Amino acid sequence: MRLSAKVLVIGGGPAGATAATCLAERGLDVILLEKNPSFVKPCGGGLSLSAFDKLHIPETAIRKKVNSIRIVSPKGRTLDLDLKGRGLAIVQRGEFDRILRENAEDRGARVIKGEFLAILDDRKCRVEANIGGRKCEVSSEYIIASDGVNSKVRAALGIRSSPSLFTVSQQIKDANVDSCEFWFGSSHAPFSYSWVFPATEGISAGTGCSLTGAINTLFEKFKARRGITGTGQQRVYRIPVWKGDLYNKNMVIFAGDSAGQVLPLTYEGMYYAMKAGELAAMAILEERVDNYKKKWQARFQRRFSLMAKLGNYFLKDDASAEKLVSLHRRPEIQEASLMLWLGKDSSKKGLASYIDLFGKFLS
Repeated sequence: MRLSAKVLVIGGGPAGATAATCLAERGLDVILLEKNPSFVKPCGGGLSLSAFDKLHIPETAIRKKVNSIRIVSPKGRTLDLDLKGRGLAIVQRGEFDRILRENAEDRGARVIKGEFLAILDDRKCRVEANIGGRKCEVSSEYIIASDGVNSKVRAALGIRSSPSLFTVSQQIKDANVDSCEFWFGSSHAPFSYSWVFPATEGISAGTGCSLTGAINTLFEKFKARRGITGTGQQRVYRIPVWKGDLYNKNMVIFAGDSAGQVLPLTYEGMYYAMKAGELAAMAILEERVDNYKKKWQARFQRRFSLMAKLGNYFLKDDASAEKLVSLHRRPEIQEASLMLWLGKDSSKKGLASYIDLFGKFLS
């Protein structure tokens, strides 16, 4: 069996589904290949409300809205931030990804359940896939590899996987919170943070660290500190650490987790994955794959570099994390952070303001 299309998108998460939607609605022939449509990525499910307008996401995907954030320092000092109308939407990842794929299909993309197996020719974009239990050759002019942190396309092209953090998360039904909580402390989240988010049912709690062997023990320490006693299935997953060193190889474009496009410090991925899918689609529409790197760097390079420097400073030890929480008691820092994190302000003025406020920590 053989299939062909102008563009083959491998991976039907936020990056791939957004790219397929953008391309299909402009009349391009697109195949979106998704290995497991029922897969639910371990994820807190928080996405800024502003992203729904910016990315034309159906609001039917919103399960809850959150209007405040709680930050807890290593010493237990608590700071509650009113989001001032820049709220967070909580989505259920399996449902959210399905809605995005259906949106792509409604625009004309061919959404096919199938597994990428091998690159036959990356210059001519010929791949082998397993579709319905049969090997199939799929040819296209362009490929968008949006197949996640464990990208098989990346491996098939001989590109090393991204460095990563490990997270463990748990859905707990017999508990409730109204705000999104971020807990700092090396006893349970060295070089990262722990979290508690409202979920569709109950809460989503988790923690992150750089060593997979320690992650479950650290999570138990966090639950003890937070007083979480409920039970639920625990899932360990990798989050890529951004390096900004992969955009495309020949006619294969990488978008989302496969390119490590997760914002440092906050580890937000969904919004940036969707924007990467949009920018990848624009480069293909212009028939200049090299434009993808230019577009992404023009839009996000300064933001990601800034957040990487802040993460290296504030997450290095408890004393520095204590400073991070303390600094956010200042109204001007709260406002700048809310604009950057939730308002998605990428203007030179907005970033310059943030650099002015945090400049002494960036050397």
